[in-house]
Amino acid sequence: MNVGLFNKFNRNDARKIIPIRKEAANKTAGGKCLIVAGSEGMFGAAVLSATAAARVGAGSVTLLTDAKKFDSCKSPDFLIAEARTRKFNEIEFSSAAIGPGLGKSTLALKLLKEMLKVRKVSVVIDADALNLFAAHFSVPLPANWIATPHEGELARLTGLSAASIRKDRMKALKQAQKKLGCVLLLKGSKTLVATSERIFEVQSGNKALAKAGTGDVLTGVIAGLLSQGCGPEQAACLGAFVHGYIADEWIKEKNDYLSLMAGDLLQRIPRALAKLRK
Repeated sequence: MNVGLFNKFNRNDARKIIPIRKEAANKTAGGKCLIVAGSEGMFGAAVLSATAAARVGAGSVTLLTDAKKFDSCKSPDFLIAEARTRKFNEIEFSSAAIGPGLGKSTLALKLLKEMLKVRKVSVVIDADALNLFAAHFSVPLPANWIATPHEGELARLTGLSAASIRKDRMKALKQAQKKLGCVLLLKGSKTLVATSERIFEVQSGNKALAKAGTGDVLTGVIAGLLSQGCGPEQAACLGAFVHGYIADEWIKEKNDYLSLMAGDLLQRIPRALAKLRK
């Protein structure tokens, strides 16, 4: 990737940093990814994120959720751990994500407080976890974390209005990154990724992604890339590019943009990775 203040992250950049698995590697090479997500009525978001992390290459995925109410899930792609009884120090993980469908309950806030103690491992914070953080905390996030807000969530995090963010996304992103201190990914057209040193504009994506659940997939993709050794900046940029690239390919295949669903993204991750490696 380039190292200037402002950079465009394109297909060539993505190809260079897609994780490579050696022929003799086993599942440990993909790392262990923890997804803290889901609540009553919102388990779909958790499934999307956990499946995306597995699909993009995480060696193993554990979903920490309210398992007592989640007995309908029989997915072989990830393990389910009971959030009310398991502690973070009982689960081994090399990357994590928190937020999709998490809700705003006492349990959700407790899980966020526990996760905020994690410093050595990179964590993706999204959705309900971002809103909980905005409501209950004023400290910066760890520098190796990745926050993935849309404009409304960024407004709650910064006190800026959504309208002012929309008017000048670059300016708002710089202000927000300075306040939050982490890698900051602002969803939208075009997706922007900011660190303390530079900003990337992701050169993929279109309006087909304006659909419920697509952000949950993005969260899982980034977390799965982190577990394989990508740094926070790389994982945020590569995850956003792959996510947008799938939507671009969807349009190229003459599908109507209104018909893309989050599940389609999951199914097309393998094809996208294979094409981007070429």
